[in-house]
Amino acid sequence: MKLLLFVTKPYSFSVLIPIKNAAEKKGYSVKWYTASTAKRSEFPNKQLDSTRTVIEYDPDAVIVPGNVVPDFWPGLKVQVFHGLGEEKRGHYRVTDFFDLYCTPGPVMTERFNSLAEKHNSFLVRETGWPKLDLFHENCSLPENKKAIGLNPEKDVILYAPTFSPKHNSAPHLFNAINALRAQDWQWVIKFHDLEKRDIIEQYEQLQTENFIIVKEPNIIPYMKAADVLLTDTSSVAYEFLLLDRPIVTWRAVSRLEKGIDIRNSEELFGALTRSFHDPTELSSVRNELCQELHPYSDGRSSERLIDTIDEILSNDSLGGLKTKSPNWIQRRQIRRIVPI
Repeated sequence: MKLLLFVTKPYSFSVLIPIKNAAEKKGYSVKWYTASTAKRSEFPNKQLDSTRTVIEYDPDAVIVPGNVVPDFWPGLKVQVFHGLGEEKRGHYRVTDFFDLYCTPGPVMTERFNSLAEKHNSFLVRETGWPKLDLFHENCSLPENKKAIGLNPEKDVILYAPTFSPKHNSAPHLFNAINALRAQDWQWVIKFHDLEKRDIIEQYEQLQTENFIIVKEPNIIPYMKAADVLLTDTSSVAYEFLLLDRPIVTWRAVSRLEKGIDIRNSEELFGALTRSFHDPTELSSVRNELCQELHPYSDGRSSERLIDTIDEILSNDSLGGLKTKSPNWIQRRQIRRIVPI
């Protein structure tokens, strides 16, 4: 089987790399096509660079964590999602680009099954989310802290705000975070790839050995090293559930029960202190949500996804589905970044 991984955003590489690894273990061919902002990322060879080379490669499936894919390319078009924030606007919008939606857990599966019945133009299979396979690797807390230059004896706060101006906590929590640098905690700040430059520069002024800003696109090593996650509406909160560690959110818009949700910056110190003091306080709630959103913690979601693709192609499961007709605006969008 020949697979093509199509990526337009740098943060999506971490979703696709476990798929690449699982496919290559099976002896399948894997190539990449990067476009838009992902094209500027440093990346090894095995890349295709034009529609002509894609047609020559003739992939059996094109795997995509974004919202669109060239509909003029050959192969089964597979949506694997770039995040778990299913409450965000547009998450359940059917674009008519995809033949198969591989869902991470029961909540999304149920919604997409309903949409599949309505549209009858795509299939839905629950496989787990490939990115979370990376959590299956060594999760020893002290070793992971040390491996990324942190002190294993100190508590670590990972702060990962979203970039959306409406929900971004970074402008509102700056003064409170600055004041808390006096505490004997370590801060790791991981901004979204689309964060505004002026906000990043503001936080860069606070850097010390206990307050670092990381620029690596893969956040998982820092999640594994963190004792507490501080965020807002970023879907990183749902990824962090797999570790069953405390979460503090700023003005979350849904599932507030996943952590301690604060409505103003004055509450930040108390929420963090409470989290360090009793890290198991909301454990049962976190585990319940994890079962709803992404119950697979075996590190084999990528394998299930590849096996699902193999099965669908072998059984010709797409027969009987309606012909898709993608939105002309999105068709124009994809043709800008990937010309015919």
